Amino acid sequence: MAQIACEYLIPDGIGLEDVKHLIRDRVRFIEDPTDEVTRRFLDSFDWRLYLDQATLEERLDAAGRRLVWRDLGADAPPRMQGIDAAPGFAWDLPTGPVRDRLEPVLGIRRLLPLLEVRSRVQSLRLLNEDDKTVVRLLLEDNRFRDADRDREGSLAARVCLLPVRGYAADLRETARMLSRDLELEPARNQVLSEALAAAGRCPGDYSSKLDYHLDGDQRADAAAKEILRGLLDTLEANIEGAKANLDSEFLHDLRVATRRTRSALTQIKGVFASELVEDYKTRFAWVQQITGPMRDLDVYLLDFDGYQARLPPSLRPCLEPLRAFLADHYDGVHKALVQALGSTEFKGLLTSWRAFLEAPVPERSAVRNAMRPTKAVADARIRSMYRRVRKAGRAITPDSPAPELHALRKHCKKLRYLLEFFSSLYPQQIGALVKMLKRLLDNLGRFQDTAVQVDHLRETAQQMQDAGGVETDTLLAMGALIGRLFDHQQQARVAFSAIFADFDSKPNRLVWRELFAPEGRRGQRA
Repeated sequence: MAQIACEYLIPDGIGLEDVKHLIRDRVRFIEDPTDEVTRRFLDSFDWRLYLDQATLEERLDAAGRRLVWRDLGADAPPRMQGIDAAPGFAWDLPTGPVRDRLEPVLGIRRLLPLLEVRSRVQSLRLLNEDDKTVVRLLLEDNRFRDADRDREGSLAARVCLLPVRGYAADLRETARMLSRDLELEPARNQVLSEALAAAGRCPGDYSSKLDYHLDGDQRADAAAKEILRGLLDTLEANIEGAKANLDSEFLHDLRVATRRTRSALTQIKGVFASELVEDYKTRFAWVQQITGPMRDLDVYLLDFDGYQARLPPSLRPCLEPLRAFLADHYDGVHKALVQALGSTEFKGLLTSWRAFLEAPVPERSAVRNAMRPTKAVADARIRSMYRRVRKAGRAITPDSPAPELHALRKHCKKLRYLLEFFSSLYPQQIGALVKMLKRLLDNLGRFQDTAVQVDHLRETAQQMQDAGGVETDTLLAMGALIGRLFDHQQQARVAFSAIFADFDSKPNRLVWRELFAPEGRRGQRA
């Protein structure tokens, strides 16, 4: 059976009264009072709900204030949940069906307003011969408002078809009446999609993922500029969210874009003048420094429940003074971040960097790789960094000091960034290689991150002691946590050998060799 359309568009020039008159000629109905409805549509900055084929609205009408979740790809009724305040993080919502569905999708991001749709809605209850309601129709006169961009305007009026249990045949007949007799076109898009288009918004217009479409024959300096422009776009898109501290992912994405920028500058070698590379590498290192303290606090506070879970239940409450100590320092660290991101030095860096990246490449360049084909430069750089990873990894023994594993991790990150920058040149194979490398990076990251956390806990314990008033039980709990983290670090160290052996296996070496070998040298030993 064909699926019945649920919403129909009313053509321009036909008012809601005209529609009611046409329906009245064909079927009896009761008019309910007109209701004023405001729907504030919400999503994360990176469109997590949209990508999950879902919509979330904060609905205000005569029935009160509630959240309405719709799974667009499923034939399921909407989930609804009453609320008392504007929603932000999923964990701040009361327990209910919307929170249950939202939490795994939204994660640690904050809900942000997309736009508002205000509607005058009238319900018509269609009756059968026994005066029983068999179908409900909602007539909607809609307007959108985008406060951030100061835009508003009219949207198409709609007729929404709502079923009544036990009257499926009447529902089908009503749908036929709307399409055949009234000649209404089914709405192909949700009202949110229509409103976003009217407001000039493009769903999914932000993502931290790299998505370049490079030409392997283009000049390498032009391709490098394209890569770096995309990273600058990402960095700039996250500045205001980081300053406002809307959620921790704004600063995280800003820092990742900064780190990738420094990696691109140093790893796509020989495409820009060395003096320029050194200058901007140093200036972007400063950006990493000024954003580091805030990111560290974000990570510790986000992971705090996990820290407590590592301890016996009796010790978990003893760790709360540590949470309070970190939280007390939060406002000051955030204020310093806001000042740094608003500084003349930071703004000047972005302005000069943007000007360089948007300037056309010179017609001729003496820099050795600038005019070479992008694919040839990418092959050589990936091949070189892969060999460095293999050499450093093979040198790791059970007795190797921690800095050697940290150095290997940095090599792996540089290799991963190169793979991601140039992935469009190797569309069939690159995904499996990145996945394999990510497994190695995850292992090295667990080892290194645990070491950083241990050092931070030691430093914080000393700071708390110096400040006075810290209880012995809290210090004991922090010591126990350090012990558990050491255990976790050792587990990562033990697992390293097998994970690296898998990365360095002969079949995988053959893949790397064949994919990135120089032209004319296929089939030689990796």
